[in-house]
Amino acid sequence: MQTLKAEKPPESPAGSDPVTRLMARLVEEGFTTDQNDEEWDDYGEIIYRRTEKISFATGETVFIFTRVPDLTGRVLRQAAESVLKTWEARRLTEKALSVLQSTTVYHCLVAPGDQPHNEPLGNFITRRFGATFLPIVIVPEINQVIYPDVEEKIGSIKPRIEYFRYLIGERRDPIDMHRPTLQAMWVSVAVVILLLIAIVISIVH
Repeated sequence: MQTLKAEKPPESPAGSDPVTRLMARLVEEGFTTDQNDEEWDDYGEIIYRRTEKISFATGETVFIFTRVPDLTGRVLRQAAESVLKTWEARRLTEKALSVLQSTTVYHCLVAPGDQPHNEPLGNFITRRFGATFLPIVIVPEINQVIYPDVEEKIGSIKPRIEYFRYLIGERRDPIDMHRPTLQAMWVSVAVVILLLIAIVISIVH
């Protein structure tokens, strides 16, 4: 089941499409890009990034906007794989410490036309080596925004979806999407400490 947004939120600027609204909101929230509007118009891709500080660990939140002339399930699968390969931890040490890292990548696939989309985006949510990939479909001409609809009560995906809803104007209250990551990090640290204690005890005895 997908969540469809076909009406402009009351907080949004008059006459702006979802892509313009979201890009403007990202700048307000401290995201930056090395590209300019002309590159988005000419090449159909622009990336906004923000470094995150999560306790003593660091992370990053990334929004990739890609114009997709023909959006299909195959395109979604390829997008998920290519984006994850770019942002996941690669070195062995980084993979081992990936639970202490949090890279969230929102891939906003901008589709043309005036036909609604209903792709099952929940199937393409992926977590791997510290990186979480979430696909978003935006159809500017009909003001439609589709994001994965997840039912999890405890987990790290739903807070990320709620954060996107906050940015797009569907949720008024801000949300700390990194709280589950922080909890998982402390659990992992506790496990490591217990293992070290067990090793020391075994060596002593």
